[in-house]
Amino acid sequence: MRNINFKILCFFFLTNIFILSNSQSGIQNTIVVKVGDLLITSIDVQNEIITNLIVQRREITQENINNNKNYAIKNLINKSIKQSEINKFQVKNYNKKDLQNYIENVAKNLDTNKNGLKDIFKQSNINYKSFVEKHEIELLWNTLIFEIYKNQTNVNIVEVDNDIERIKENKNKDELKEIKKNILAQKKEEKLNLFSRSHFSNLENTIAINFQ
Repeated sequence: MRNINFKILCFFFLTNIFILSNSQSGIQNTIVVKVGDLLITSIDVQNEIITNLIVQRREITQENINNNKNYAIKNLINKSIKQSEINKFQVKNYNKKDLQNYIENVAKNLDTNKNGLKDIFKQSNINYKSFVEKHEIELLWNTLIFEIYKNQTNVNIVEVDNDIERIKENKNKDELKEIKKNILAQKKEEKLNLFSRSHFSNLENTIAINFQ
């Protein structure tokens, strides 16, 4: 990404975005990076860092914050790149159940439920809505990739049948049918993942990313 990791490292070596604080009100909200027409601010970076630490069940200390700055801003840049492409194609639909499952899994990992997760974010003075919107963007991106490349996900049936042939022993007809269905779905998913990485890489190399 045009030496983006080096740029991030240099940026945070020279600039201290924020010091560990119990209140966002004590932090000056400034523009950190411009990604195309989208802006990433210091508050966005704080939200991302603290959210990552919470989800990973790591202690919120100044050392952990500093160690996660580069990771957080790279995530935000990636999110903005995807958001720009989603806006371009005006993608609106995604699987709401997938979003619900994601939130529930994060909450479960933290030994709580959705309401408890909201309370954790509130107590940590970070934006729960931003956390949800970040995953919405991932799901919208998946929709976009599927719509663009769905006609290029044909799977070689001979290869699938060969896979079935190797494992068909002691399996009945219904079991083999289900296995074949799963193999087809997996192979299509693998192709879509390749298209996703390729599409994102192309955007990375063309979209303007400017550190402020």
